[in-house]
Amino acid sequence: MNNHRGFADNGVIRLIVFSGIFLVLTGCFTINLYPQEKGLLEEKIEPSAAQAKILFLPVRGFIGDQQKKQGMPFLEGRVDQVALLEKEFQKAEKDPEVKAVVLMIDSPGGTVTASDRLYHRVMLYRKKTGIPVIAFFGDLGASGAYYTAMGTEEVWAHPTSVVGSIGVLIANVGVVGLMNKVGVTDRTIASGPEKEMGSPLRKMTPEDRQIFEGMVQDFYKKFLEVVQNNRNMDQGKLKRLADGRIFTASQALREGLLDQVGYRSDLVDHLKKKLGIAKVKLVRYQQVGDGTASLFGMASPGWSAFSEEALTTLVKSLGPTPLYLWSPGGLTMK
Repeated sequence: MNNHRGFADNGVIRLIVFSGIFLVLTGCFTINLYPQEKGLLEEKIEPSAAQAKILFLPVRGFIGDQQKKQGMPFLEGRVDQVALLEKEFQKAEKDPEVKAVVLMIDSPGGTVTASDRLYHRVMLYRKKTGIPVIAFFGDLGASGAYYTAMGTEEVWAHPTSVVGSIGVLIANVGVVGLMNKVGVTDRTIASGPEKEMGSPLRKMTPEDRQIFEGMVQDFYKKFLEVVQNNRNMDQGKLKRLADGRIFTASQALREGLLDQVGYRSDLVDHLKKKLGIAKVKLVRYQQVGDGTASLFGMASPGWSAFSEEALTTLVKSLGPTPLYLWSPGGLTMK
């Protein structure tokens, strides 16, 4: 009797641990390490008597859309870069004193669609206003972040930046073996053999892989076209560089992936000369109101009741996600 109870207790413990892991992986439970602020935008201006403004807009972290709540582990609770940049550009368009915009990019990239939307929004702002937009990479300007920068007039990097990773991956996890150990069974009924392609609850078939590889090549072709059109680079050279590798700032400059390497002060001096303006205000926007705490004020959504059916639903949400993302962890399809 005691042995039977001990075996049952062990099973419950395994299910609870597994459930907790997937709560975090699927975004049902999120720990925000940094503050997330929402609301109106106000200016933060460095002291200056000048009227002309150089506006600095940050693009930091994972480039995604908050409407996509699930799909990749640990990506929940991040800033919606697309919506934020849209709001910032709308404000900048109404300010005749903004003479140049600098995108302060520090990002490994993100989803294919969000990266493309940011790129398109930058191009739209330039076309609508005629105001120069320059990308300036911080620690990291990789994959979707580099894609976004292709919408700008010039691409700069800090001397110690890491740049590149031109390429695409479809992130997909397989948990068939783990689910078998836990004792959860998938009983999904699908209308066709490829309706469940990419499901973490089944092994990837050769047909699945062929379809996914076709998608990857299509997205990759789009990335190459964007870089080639905006960097005026020979196709053969670009393909040599676009195998997913990363570069130091000096390497990227030599290969033609950057226009300049320097510091913020160098960029400001360059923009003064470019604009023919002796004095400028350096401006950034800050969101006010509706802030959420960070750890060190920590905020999290809380827990939900769990069953085996609910756990299966959560696991199935870990579907394939097309990414322009530098991922040293090696996310692969299995």
